[in-house]
Amino acid sequence: MEKKFNFPDTGQIKCYNEEGKEKNYIKKEKLYGQNGNFIVNPIKLIKLGENCDKISESKNWEDGLRIIKDENTGLIWEVKSPIEEDINYCQDKYSFDEINEKYIKKLNSEKYGGRSDWRMPNKDELRSIVDYSKINPSIDTSFFENTIPGFYWCENVYEMQDYFGWVISFGMGAATANSKSTKRFVRAVCGGNDKMFGKCDASRFIDNKDETITDTTTGLMWQKGENERMSWYKSLETAQNMDLAGYTDWRMPNIKELNTILNLNYDNNWWYYKDQFPAIGLEPPLLHYFSSTTYNNTYAWVTNFCFGYDGYYAGKNAPLLFRAVRNIEIPVIESNEFKISDHGQRKLYDDMGNNFEKIEENEEFYGQAGNYKINPKKYKKLGERGKEVSEESKVEMIEDENSGLIWERKSSKKGDFNYSNKKYTFAEAKNFIEEMNEENYGGFGDWRFPNKEELRTIVTYGEEEFAIDMDCFPNTKNEFYWSKDVYKSDDKLIWGVYFGYGCTIAYLNTLKFPMRAVRGGHNKNYGDMYNYSFVDNGDGTVTDKNSKLMWKQEESPEVNWKEALKYCEELNLGGHNDWRLPSMKELGMLIDTSFANNNWYYEEVFPDTKSKPLGFYSSSNTFAETFVWGINFTFGYDGYYGNKKDGKYPFRPVRNV
Repeated sequence: MEKKFNFPDTGQIKCYNEEGKEKNYIKKEKLYGQNGNFIVNPIKLIKLGENCDKISESKNWEDGLRIIKDENTGLIWEVKSPIEEDINYCQDKYSFDEINEKYIKKLNSEKYGGRSDWRMPNKDELRSIVDYSKINPSIDTSFFENTIPGFYWCENVYEMQDYFGWVISFGMGAATANSKSTKRFVRAVCGGNDKMFGKCDASRFIDNKDETITDTTTGLMWQKGENERMSWYKSLETAQNMDLAGYTDWRMPNIKELNTILNLNYDNNWWYYKDQFPAIGLEPPLLHYFSSTTYNNTYAWVTNFCFGYDGYYAGKNAPLLFRAVRNIEIPVIESNEFKISDHGQRKLYDDMGNNFEKIEENEEFYGQAGNYKINPKKYKKLGERGKEVSEESKVEMIEDENSGLIWERKSSKKGDFNYSNKKYTFAEAKNFIEEMNEENYGGFGDWRFPNKEELRTIVTYGEEEFAIDMDCFPNTKNEFYWSKDVYKSDDKLIWGVYFGYGCTIAYLNTLKFPMRAVRGGHNKNYGDMYNYSFVDNGDGTVTDKNSKLMWKQEESPEVNWKEALKYCEELNLGGHNDWRLPSMKELGMLIDTSFANNNWYYEEVFPDTKSKPLGFYSSSNTFAETFVWGINFTFGYDGYYGNKKDGKYPFRPVRNV
């Protein structure tokens, strides 16, 4: 069965504003469309041993790592040896004309890695393993161990001056030409899912006769014509607003994509495929094209179609060219969908604290948290550079596959900078985040403070001693942990989560408490007090677009817990009859931590919220068997619980969209 070729991403996942500071952008915003906005085919590598057999990602050279397979392209790459006597010693260099005789033939005669089909890579093949999120070297060294950040030969001759050959710098990822007599590194390759990848063959292009060109190898559709010269910022906006050939999903190409349309044959003294991209009105030498890939935050990678180089980066305000691109088929990345993890409570109770093995639909007390298991928690243990590992390996991070949030795992070693027993004032906690990024903890430099609701996502409202999964988060303390959110009615107080039993409260910023850093996330707006997005459906319901929950907008009667459960289960509103009492994780999202108009609730969305006299709203979660967990909209806290049997409180029905 023929294996599918996927053109791999650049590895760049960050976006930046005009000052070079990291910032996330969403569609329709002017700076949306940067390389970091698009994850199509993430770099996906597997480790192989001496006979091309798959080995664990935790293995290294000493454990038998010899080959890397790129699952997107099917290309198989040698791993360089740290041993001087070995045939593929990492420090060995060759002139262009020496490579086949002195190196490739020896690899094949010795059947390195059990293969005898090793060859020099072409330029696009070699660039496919560049990781533009890294520098010195610009490659994932947890896979490609012993990589020296220098120039590596490609098989292609630089046809403008044929005594030069193409090289790619694995210091920063640029391609340029060097004299063939120069000694450079080489990395051999074999295999591949598409033999046309990187070949200078115009037959792979199809003219769609609608001002677009399709590349059948990469699966990319290109704008055929030219755009006027403009800044990088304007190029992003122009591509995003482009309507061409009936498509509106155009974007700027990343640097890997842009270079696939360089004609390395240099036909008729042009680096363009002129039949496909006629470049009408353009003349050398100023033929620089922007990519969407950034360099050093404030610059953009460009390709020079006058000399064929991309060893350039330009200021983002420079007036350059760009050519729009789109994917013909974008793979579905399931993990992109944000989900709120299950609350974790499985036991069922009545209002006297009696425990039941089962409560069926239509029976009394049905509809409590233990009856619903929505989005069961899905954690992955990660090691260096986010590679999935077992507990026997060094686990540095935990990924919540529902939310996409990746959490720091605290160390049990006293000398480590993220030792679990360390405590911080709020200001010191900010410094700790900076230290994590300076240390490049786990191979990443984008660690940040979690907001209150992000921190709540890892709370477990079960019956455990700690309100967290201690298998994934060992060494967690039975204490308050800082979030980034200031308690807006008193800015000396900071929100956080108490992991003894899972409530969110606020403490004085000069006190010392633990903290846990986070990165990533499928929804950058989740829990952001200034970016909640409610839609009034005009039928008595409101949808929260961030959480994908629908809420009853008007108030419900003040009743005890049993009656609230029954009310929700019997409710038919907005054409829906699957309403229920919300869990604590869900109800907590209705606290407006921005404290707009001195209210802890979203006044424009739920204007009749009963914040007085008690302000307590019931959830479906039980606390200590006989009490009901709830939220207090008078103070914004949820460190409260009410009497199940005799307490009569308001509540707000919810359903999943």
